[in-house]
Amino acid sequence: MEKLIDIINKNGIENIIFLAPMRPLHKVFGLIAYTSSTDKQIVVPAKIDESRFKVKDEYKITLKSIYEQFGKEHFYVSDLEHLIKDGIIKFYVAKNLNNE
Repeated sequence: MEKLIDIINKNGIENIIFLAPMRPLHKVFGLIAYTSSTDKQIVVPAKIDESRFKVKDEYKITLKSIYEQFGKEHFYVSDLEHLIKDGIIKFYVAKNLNNE
């Protein structure tokens, strides 16, 4: 399998979509948000967020749910590749229909 970083770089960060299990956020007074390990994980669509870790550094990748009720998850690149290989997380490359 081609390395995840190579696929992301070849297709563009904005064109990669993940389906990842995440726990919902609980908000307190609109100031604090947390997740609870007692909540069931729900598979949600997520995009790469580079606000903390850059893909080019090949260290960690942050996945941010496209739904506000869920937060972000940080993964070491090798761990994320294993989760994809094991089928726990799925990822897709969005095709640009205008250039086909």
